[in-house]
Amino acid sequence: MPACPVRLAVDAMGGDLGPREVVAGVVEASRCDDTTVFFLVGDQETVQRELARHTVRANAIEVVHASQSIEMTDKPREVYRRKPDASVVVAARLVKEKRADAFISIGNTGAAMAAALFLLRPIEGIDRPALATPLPSLAGTVVLLDAGANVDCTPRQLFEFALMGQVYARQVLSKQHPTVGLLSNGEEEGKGNELTKQAHKLLKENLPGFVGNVEGMDVFRGRVDVVVCDGFDGNIAIKVGEGVAEMVLQLVKEELTRYKWMKVFLLPLRRGLRDLRNRIDYREFGGAPLLGVNGVCVIGHGRSDARAVANAIRVARTLAEGDLVGEIERALPKGSA
Repeated sequence: MPACPVRLAVDAMGGDLGPREVVAGVVEASRCDDTTVFFLVGDQETVQRELARHTVRANAIEVVHASQSIEMTDKPREVYRRKPDASVVVAARLVKEKRADAFISIGNTGAAMAAALFLLRPIEGIDRPALATPLPSLAGTVVLLDAGANVDCTPRQLFEFALMGQVYARQVLSKQHPTVGLLSNGEEEGKGNELTKQAHKLLKENLPGFVGNVEGMDVFRGRVDVVVCDGFDGNIAIKVGEGVAEMVLQLVKEELTRYKWMKVFLLPLRRGLRDLRNRIDYREFGGAPLLGVNGVCVIGHGRSDARAVANAIRVARTLAEGDLVGEIERALPKGSA
């Protein structure tokens, strides 16, 4: 368990919206939690200038200077070697050196994963770490993994993803006995490609809580708590879901404002529409943790604003307090290393 207070390192230089939103999110989180210490990692002058816009609780935030930042043209796997003082690398190094209990990075998923893999290294017994993304469903929140870290997978890796997904569901979603489904093109046991068929057999024989195959529509119906697939299918599923959510909200808005007389009915509907938007808004779910490395790494959406950053921080704190690494190690079958 991490020492109290919890210490979180936040990469201030990532994200499409720049340091202003990241800093604002850290300040917002610090106001809601007076027991956490934050390290804002990035160009000191830039970060200090953004901090000056806010009233900050004494000793809540420390700026850690990083002289380099990640560019869109940088290849993720080369960042660790070519830019050792990049903000995301420095943030990961704070966790490796036990100066921080978790690190959060917004935007460049590949760079954050590379820094975590090279510095924190995979947990013994875990072949490939996986990106776990929380998604809205009719039955609450569902976690899908892998969301893009591993395009090609083996049945054993999907089994490990399922174990780690159950740990996440217990810690973050408060599911005592999380159920797991394997994403496929049909519910029947014999459906799917060769990977799915072999993974189904392995999960059925070794994983308590496995309920079988689930189809794409079942993800958002909330049939299971954890959905497992390779990173190629997982990333597509998430992006399709985001696109559908945006389309539905836009269509609702267009239809409700199509005629002037309909605006009379918008006022009583306003709260319901706001609640609907919040239920499917990625900002409400925080970031996606990279499960399977020796430390807590949470990666936020590239478009994250201050609200999304604050929620990503909430997820990182929950995982750090819950001893994520230890829980995954204990979930692994004996002798798996």
